[in-house]
Amino acid sequence: MQDKRAVQVSIIVILTIAVVLVLYFTSTPSKDNFRPATPKTTNIQAVQPIEQRPPAIDINRSWPTQIAALARRAMSYTVIKSQLVHERRSTLLVVITSPYANGYEQFLGTAIKVARSMAISRNVAAVHVLLEPNEVLIGKGYQLADVALYTDGKGEDGQTFNGVYWQASAMQNPYSPQQLQVASLWFQHQSEYLDSHGKINESALKRYIAEQLNIPDFAVKLPQSNRLPLTIDNQPSD
Repeated sequence: MQDKRAVQVSIIVILTIAVVLVLYFTSTPSKDNFRPATPKTTNIQAVQPIEQRPPAIDINRSWPTQIAALARRAMSYTVIKSQLVHERRSTLLVVITSPYANGYEQFLGTAIKVARSMAISRNVAAVHVLLEPNEVLIGKGYQLADVALYTDGKGEDGQTFNGVYWQASAMQNPYSPQQLQVASLWFQHQSEYLDSHGKINESALKRYIAEQLNIPDFAVKLPQSNRLPLTIDNQPSD
């Protein structure tokens, strides 16, 4: 009985020694692991003085500070129509009104804001925005602001890059209420005062408008549109 137990103990001891030896030899690091690492070489270059560094790339030249400042003067507006037209280049034409815009910067700012938002939302390179005084006078030449955005910097022709991103002009002051009334009545009723040759009988039309507005005939005058161009920084002016 004792011999049998002695044999069992011997087997256990032998197995234990075998396991220890296996663990020792399999976990011992290779000599290669103790080789010193190759030192890294650092390529140190002299830092150029600021005045000798190349100029930074302007990644958003179509949104200069001057234009962004005007856009912050934008007032609420209504889009009357928008359509893709093909003049010298494919352009999104947008017609808007803004009864709250009053003065040069607000006229420009409102049209500029519309141009940029339309260029982004419609994914077009050229946008032309016309700010009209009212719906009756659309297309009659009385725009309060006329703004064009060319996001590719190729200007109106769209053929080659010339650095022209914006072209803009606006009235310095709004038309007076009487001027708008006269102009609106004129274009609404001019077809009713045509002579036999198809020409407008201006005297008769003026008398009609004067009666409607209770003003003298000589006060019935169509307003003159005189928009002031905006000279934009970093862009060739006309």
